[in-house]
Amino acid sequence: MSYVIECEHISKTFDTPTGEFQVIKDISIQAMQNEILVLFGPGQCGKTTLLKTIAGIEPATSGTVRIHGREKTKPGPECGLVYQTTALFPWLTTMGNVEYGPKVRGVAKKERRERAKHYIDLVGLNGFEKSFPIQLSGGMRQRVGIARVYCNEPEVLLMDEPFGHLDAQTRYLMQEELERIWQAEKRTIIFVTNHIEEALYLADRVLVMTNCPATIKQEFKIDLPRPRDYTDPEFLRLRQTITAVVDPAE
Repeated sequence: MSYVIECEHISKTFDTPTGEFQVIKDISIQAMQNEILVLFGPGQCGKTTLLKTIAGIEPATSGTVRIHGREKTKPGPECGLVYQTTALFPWLTTMGNVEYGPKVRGVAKKERRERAKHYIDLVGLNGFEKSFPIQLSGGMRQRVGIARVYCNEPEVLLMDEPFGHLDAQTRYLMQEELERIWQAEKRTIIFVTNHIEEALYLADRVLVMTNCPATIKQEFKIDLPRPRDYTDPEFLRLRQTITAVVDPAE
């Protein structure tokens, strides 16, 4: 089987004033073409560090990351990152933010504008091309962030709790939006969350991580029809099962 992402025996240790601190311990994972793979676990357990290692931002202490068989050691356009805070350029409009990556890479204005417009429409922001970030709601700014990443046309999307700072209602709406966008423009996605319903709504597979030093505790294949129903008995059963793995009864 051919994988888009392969992480083999990844470990990460940081030097601290009190000595070495191991965040990730011997993690091996794979992600298939157009799969949504969710990394789920408690806060501060190493999920973000693993994501940065896959992106080439944070070098592994040991182990190897490969994208389509090519070793990944530094950031590159094949990986697109979406963070909890979108870090949009406040002086640029929606169009300016979304087209920024292709513009920096020298893509001709007509081509990049057409591409940016396509992704702005895809995320439901038609009519907001000339709006500045301060004029947009939190959910709308996150849509701009998703469109910006898609406009770079990466092979892999790495999403680090992108809806974590949104209110509950907007968070659920954005989960539905992301699923719709992914259905329209398939990509391999690795999605980090500590929200169990979010994990089950989006994932093809959920990898449950332990506390530091992080390892993969258990894998769950989520074989539920899309779009998913939060009240489906199987959804509720999986939620209970995974929660018990993360927080076992004393």
